Amino acid sequence: MLKKLFSATEQQQEPPKRGASATVYGKAESSVGIKRFWRSERSSVTDEKQVTKVTRIKGRSDGAKSEPLATTGEVQRWHGIDGDWWIKPATIMTALAVFVALANYCFGSLYNWLDQPVARVTFEGNTRHLDRQHLATRSVALMNGGLLSADLHAVKAGIQENPWVYQVGVTRRWPASLYLKITEEVPVARWGSDGLLNHEGDIFWPDQTARYSALPLLKGPSGNTTMMMSEYYDLNQMLRNAGLQLVELNLEARGAWTLILNNGIKVVVGRDQVVARLERFLTVYQQRLQAEADAGRIEQIDIRYNNGIAVKWRPEAATDEQQKG
Repeated sequence: MLKKLFSATEQQQEPPKRGASATVYGKAESSVGIKRFWRSERSSVTDEKQVTKVTRIKGRSDGAKSEPLATTGEVQRWHGIDGDWWIKPATIMTALAVFVALANYCFGSLYNWLDQPVARVTFEGNTRHLDRQHLATRSVALMNGGLLSADLHAVKAGIQENPWVYQVGVTRRWPASLYLKITEEVPVARWGSDGLLNHEGDIFWPDQTARYSALPLLKGPSGNTTMMMSEYYDLNQMLRNAGLQLVELNLEARGAWTLILNNGIKVVVGRDQVVARLERFLTVYQQRLQAEADAGRIEQIDIRYNNGIAVKWRPEAATDEQQKG
């Protein structure tokens, strides 16, 4: 179209004239040159697609000022935008929605396939006091779902309620298997009439504690179990050097200690200087009292004195001494 306009303009040009006519012809020719300039400028900008603005010249060619000739909207119209700009974004959004829906469907199908009911429960660790069949049944009941949807924290908390369970770890194993790593409680002492103590001094309350009557008995405030276990180990080690064994350790609320030995003798230690008093007792016991203790004549020994000990004889032994006297 531009070529036709240029050719039409060139055909309408007249040959050069002289005089006044030549002057008029020169002005007209300069005007046509300016028009040609702007037409060529517009066409070159359209080809390069980088036009930001076009200026035109006012007045004479020398010292002329320029001002914007076309806005961005006009340049876009020159590029031939016909109102179909929304097709490409709409296509992209539609493809994205289809992809998300397809991915969600695939993920749901895979999740449902993996979320199978548990068919087997595997144990690790010794279970001397625990019934594995009962634990397996209870753990599956606590899952409340398949292998993936199961609440493992609820399973762990439910198994931990068993007094014989010290620690438990619960993990999933494919295909359709639950893995339980159980550490059982190991009782080292009795606590009161119904409780047991583990190696850390923690109390647990299982059934049938009578079967552990051979374990040492500890009695005292429940908040001092750890300290009492430590004291039990230290005192029992001292007694073993003299051939004795600590079978019962009592701690009163005011802090006084009382020991029961394996020969049935009750030793009243008191609150202060426990180690020093016990060392003095062992010295006197080995030198003067061991034969009497082996004969079963001593009932109680009080070692709370600074310079000696007090011995309480059994009633039948005291009668024998009176008859001899």
